[in-house]
Amino acid sequence: MSPTPSTDRYAELTLLFRLGVEGDVVAYQRFLHSILPILRRAVGGKLPASEVEDTVQEVLISVHKARHTFDGQRPLMPWLMAIVHFRVTDTLRKVYATLEREYVGIEDIADTLADVTESAPTHESLEELLENVSDREQRILTLMYVEGCTAKEAAVQLDMKESAVKVAAHRAIKKLREKIGS
Repeated sequence: MSPTPSTDRYAELTLLFRLGVEGDVVAYQRFLHSILPILRRAVGGKLPASEVEDTVQEVLISVHKARHTFDGQRPLMPWLMAIVHFRVTDTLRKVYATLEREYVGIEDIADTLADVTESAPTHESLEELLENVSDREQRILTLMYVEGCTAKEAAVQLDMKESAVKVAAHRAIKKLREKIGS
């Protein structure tokens, strides 16, 4: 039985990498060039498009720095995908940290909400405005901004992760802002 093309390809990548680690600059360059499409596919499905290329570059840097740790007796792809996993995780932490810093509290849009609810009859009421967000998002906003719960407390009540509550609240407020602006 002959090996499959993907098996041959992975064997070729492993050989190029081993040669590169041993000092063959041309083989190492071919290896790096060859893994780019694989890395883009691996990273692309997990991150926002704006983060893919930077993360791929981080993976390449990590591969280069950790090349001495590769055990030539083991398959290359699991080692490589472990590095991808760690870099994707790092990027997601940064993305979520950015979302948390961009978090907008209800107090920041209170004046705008007041304008909407106290305006002439041609404007939508607060209830009509809230129709643009899901029931779950309405419940999250109510818990956090009417009842004064923290994101952690809301998460417990809704059986969600705290980060998911924060993201949902952020998205709901963004939807409200977009509706108010239109």
